[in-house]
Amino acid sequence: MKKICTIILILASVQSFSQSTTLVISQVYGAGGNAGALFNADYVELHNVSGVAQSLSGFSIQYGSATGSTFSGVSALPAVSIPAGGYFLIQASTIGAVGSPLPTPDNVASPSIAMSGTAGKVALVNGTTAITSCTATNIIDFVGYGSTANCFEGTGATGTLSSILAALRNNSGCTDTNDNTADFTLATPAPRNSATTVFICGAASPTLSATTLTSFGNVCINTTAGPNAFTITGTTLNTTNVTVGALTGFTYSTTAGGTYTASLSLTQPGGAYTQQIFVRFTPTLVQSYNGNIPVGGGGATSINVAASGAGVNTLPTVTTGAASAITTTTATLAGTIPANGCSAFTAYGVEYSTTAGFPNGGGTPVPSTNLSGINFSSNVTGLSAGTVYYYHAFATNNGGTAYGTEQTFTTLAGPSVSATALPGFGNVCINTTAGPNSFTITGSNLNTTNITVGALAGFTYSTTAGGTYTTTLSLTQPGGAFSQQIFVRFNPTLVQSYNGNIPVGGGGASTVNVAATGAGVNSIPTVTTGAASAITTVTATLAGTIPSNGCSAVTAYGVEYSTTAGFPNGTGTPVLSTNLSGINFSSNVSGLNSNTVYYYHAYATNTAGTGYGNEQTFTTLSLTPTLNATALTAFGNVCINTTAGPNSFTVNGSALNTTNITVGPLSGFTFSTTAGGTYTASLSLVQPGGTFTQAIFVRFTPTLVQSYNGNIPVGGGGAASVNVAASGAGINTTATVTSGATSAITSISATVAGTIPTIGCSAVTAYGIEWSLVNGFPNGSGTAVPSTNLAGINFSSGLTGLTPTTTYYYKAYATNNGGTVYGSQGSFTTATPTLSATTLAGFGNVCINNTAGPNSFTITGTFLTTANVTVAALA
Repeated sequence: MKKICTIILILASVQSFSQSTTLVISQVYGAGGNAGALFNADYVELHNVSGVAQSLSGFSIQYGSATGSTFSGVSALPAVSIPAGGYFLIQASTIGAVGSPLPTPDNVASPSIAMSGTAGKVALVNGTTAITSCTATNIIDFVGYGSTANCFEGTGATGTLSSILAALRNNSGCTDTNDNTADFTLATPAPRNSATTVFICGAASPTLSATTLTSFGNVCINTTAGPNAFTITGTTLNTTNVTVGALTGFTYSTTAGGTYTASLSLTQPGGAYTQQIFVRFTPTLVQSYNGNIPVGGGGATSINVAASGAGVNTLPTVTTGAASAITTTTATLAGTIPANGCSAFTAYGVEYSTTAGFPNGGGTPVPSTNLSGINFSSNVTGLSAGTVYYYHAFATNNGGTAYGTEQTFTTLAGPSVSATALPGFGNVCINTTAGPNSFTITGSNLNTTNITVGALAGFTYSTTAGGTYTTTLSLTQPGGAFSQQIFVRFNPTLVQSYNGNIPVGGGGASTVNVAATGAGVNSIPTVTTGAASAITTVTATLAGTIPSNGCSAVTAYGVEYSTTAGFPNGTGTPVLSTNLSGINFSSNVSGLNSNTVYYYHAYATNTAGTGYGNEQTFTTLSLTPTLNATALTAFGNVCINTTAGPNSFTVNGSALNTTNITVGPLSGFTFSTTAGGTYTASLSLVQPGGTFTQAIFVRFTPTLVQSYNGNIPVGGGGAASVNVAASGAGINTTATVTSGATSAITSISATVAGTIPTIGCSAVTAYGIEWSLVNGFPNGSGTAVPSTNLAGINFSSGLTGLTPTTTYYYKAYATNNGGTVYGSQGSFTTATPTLSATTLAGFGNVCINNTAGPNSFTITGTFLTTANVTVAALA
């Protein structure tokens, strides 16, 4: 046996031992008597793994804590022998209050040893003196258990024990690889003593196994299901009977049709054995019968065969069908019973309620007796008209009552009348008739009494738009469904509201009201105030319109005026008019004061009263001659020796005398009274005096590069002169030039492009490319190469006489009478000349003074200059 022991508190050390061929510790349990313990005392179990009896004389069991360095618990073992394959049970601790008693111990430790229920160390020692080291040479077997144990065999201790877990050596106590982790499994404590059947390590042991028993599932109580079956297989059995133990609800037989009993005891000759077991399931209660059927005997460890099944007492299966034959008070409701459940049903039918989702059993039941196959129906009576009902089918057996899903239906409604809305008539002049407007009556489930349309003051009715209108209607109808359009006229006689309800009833239905709206009015004319015109110092013409006469003819109209702003209607000076044309009229007002602000509004009168327009204003002319002028739009920048315009301004005069009106002069500007007329440096305009207006057209012709901003003088007619600001500037802009791309580059030449998007204020007289070897060379300092191939805005210049493998810088240029402009700098590099030749084939050995060949080679050149290509001499 090999042992690895780590003592954390002292040092770590490893020592190897020969594997034991005699006794091993086969089981350790340390939670005896603790809360939740399965057994009431700690125990250590030994197993004789040899083929001969082994004596315990002079041996002891010793215990140490998981992390301690000493073994404080020492108990000498009796001088007895353990037979080959036998077990020996040692009760280590005193008996506690929790847990079942151990099988009869073969030895009770004295003194008792209270072991840890989770982690510790146990040693089987050849000697009775406490060992002082995990590496003591007289250790026969050693077990470290729990994750904190500082000594153990092999790579680690067993897992951590608990009140329900013990450490069990694998293969019934035979596995010993000198590694506690590998050799032990944590499992339910199963202490074995000297009375336990021996287990000879290395020898074939009796075994029993069984196939799976198919589940019975749910079975109605007091009925029998099956048989299902499982097969028992045994190997190396002894001759004791194989038993199949009892499990409530299940009975067994060795043949499918044989006698079934609660248990079986089967004789067998030993060795190999197989037997099929047939199982029936007879539940008597509604419960689960899941459990294990114990199978044992033949010297083998007992096994369990899982059996599952449940007793049920199922209800019928019920579905709720459709509702049919629905009237105002009755309906037929259907259902089906696809399955009876575990017993015959004793009642079936439907139940209904006016509550959605009503609880099962909470409605009004209507039993049925007309089941045919799986279908039945119930006739429901005494219902309310126009009501939503909820219902479900039911069926009852001795398991209870089952219900179908909820369905719904609505009983037919009773007699009803409804009507669409009647559009309002709005304001209507009294003693006139408006309409017809209309509404539609709709009835359902009616009896045959007449439909009536009741009276409402101001309104009359007819069943046709052009028919006879009366204050009420009584309409015959056959009952059932009914529809009729009602036409309505409105005849107000008083200035008041006529809003109210038109009652509609009959046919057994409740009366409904149709809202009618309208008002009697006697409106005054609608008047708007127009513009003032022909204004002098003492007179003016004032306009007005009458878009609507109101409810009666206009008897008077005109304007009234005042010098008070916002003067009340009717308080100004009235000026009657008689020239109404369509809706327009005007009034000529005289006797006014000069240079005075007047306020005025139009008016019109009918029998309902006088309507007034909004207030307007005008100012009479002054007695002092005056001139003014509108603004002249600026000309901006204009190329010299060209003409821009015309722009214009307007001269206005009032109270003028008859002297001419003069305009100008102003350098750079000329004037005319028409856009296309003759333009002169100044104007002298004849006018009759009084009011005067004239549009003046202006052209701008700069001759110098300068600003021409100034004032155009306007005078005459006895008025003070006024100035009209004029602005413009003469410019002489250069052309716009951009440098383009380079193409056709050789070692000594290139083509460079340029564009002239705009020529500026004058024609371009020269253009081309200038170049230099200097990066950033100043404009005009390079070598100019003029061009003459301008096409549209594009041109190019061919540059020659260049040097190979050299970088050149260039700019496009263009010249007009405003000067020369340049594009941005570009660059290119001339190409490098190259020569190459193919290989000349060898001549081999040639006799002297003889000529061989010719052989040949080919010369290839790129980007060459015009210098000769030479082939040098070779002796």
